Amino acid sequence: MRRPVALTTATAVLFGGLLLTTTPPAAAAPSPVTGFDSVVRYAVSGDVAEIVSATPDGGTLVYSDSSVEEIGFVDIVPAATPTELGTVAMDGSPTAVSVTPDGTHALVGVAGGVDELTVVDVATRARVTDLALSGQPDSIAISANGRYAAIAIENERDEGVNGGLMPQAPPGALEIVDMVGEPATWTSRVVDLTGLAGRFPGDPETEFVDIRGGIVALTLQENNHIVLVRLADGSIVRHFPARRVTHRADLTDNGTVSFTETLSDVRREPDAIHWTPGGRLVTANEGDYDLDLVDGEFVGGRGYTVFGATGGIEFDSGAGLERAANTAGLYNDSRSDNKGTEPEGVEIATFRGRTFLFVGLERANAVVVYRLVGPNERPVLVEVLETGDRPEGLLAIPRRNLFVTANEDDGTIDIFRATTG
Repeated sequence: MRRPVALTTATAVLFGGLLLTTTPPAAAAPSPVTGFDSVVRYAVSGDVAEIVSATPDGGTLVYSDSSVEEIGFVDIVPAATPTELGTVAMDGSPTAVSVTPDGTHALVGVAGGVDELTVVDVATRARVTDLALSGQPDSIAISANGRYAAIAIENERDEGVNGGLMPQAPPGALEIVDMVGEPATWTSRVVDLTGLAGRFPGDPETEFVDIRGGIVALTLQENNHIVLVRLADGSIVRHFPARRVTHRADLTDNGTVSFTETLSDVRREPDAIHWTPGGRLVTANEGDYDLDLVDGEFVGGRGYTVFGATGGIEFDSGAGLERAANTAGLYNDSRSDNKGTEPEGVEIATFRGRTFLFVGLERANAVVVYRLVGPNERPVLVEVLETGDRPEGLLAIPRRNLFVTANEDDGTIDIFRATTG
């Protein structure tokens, strides 16, 4: 009896007395992502959608609403028809939210009458515990292994007192939460950041954090400084100034957009920061409030910068970022004399083998998308995405080929889908 031939990747068959080996055709490689298309703009149940995170499967969004002091949950399966799942009240203003890598808990930074980390059970949407923090939280990042949470303790100075130069007590810091055991037993450590920056050395104002390989990168925005800290022991690995930048810009609110003036020797004052896959750092250089009025100069680089891990500047967007917004018809000339488009958010993620950089422009209602190309991760402009009012939170969900923005001013969430067209 002839035995059946099992078909594998290579199969030997007898044909005309010759033993031939046949190989089935290889599956076609997935088409590369070339851009992002709008799927839906969804209005949340409250007033504000500020910071957004997602469960590991990308099926549920968790956003913060500082206006009504709550966080909200949104089902985005399918992405085109989001459904509100419910909200959870906080004891103050939620300033940040991040879901743990196992999808069990949402960590919420709360400021106002209290400064605390509120832990919420994602499945039941019930508050689990509240952990006291050393000051006002502003940004939260969780390590990929779920072992640590890094929290930027901003302790923002009162901008209305003494021209904004009155330091807040205590100064800003980094707080590291050791997420061992049940949330109620978690402990935290405070990393002192004073004495590092040349500008306001005694008053660090920690703004944004991002983690890669056990190292947290954080920005001291008004100090115009960047710090790298080892999570395991809280030691400072490296720190360096964000330095100053000069490039063309539109600095005059006159109804005409013309990049013919010069933004000369201004502090970058970075807000968001993000690691690249190659270990570089990208910052969005927003500038902070109106300290420019005190110093008599413009503040904020109005672009983004790629730093090497040791602090060297490898690329700066110059006027290119705002030019891209203007070409898309989204540059707001009324902001020309006041920090321009205000680049605030940065997100970096890899979709189908291609790495994309997203830069949020708060005052242009837009996100500018780049590809990071080659071993030097050189940014190449892809497109400009129009969003709702003042995109504050940026979130890539590669496993679902989605990119999301939380838009603070109109309380909407934009969902975009990666395309191959």
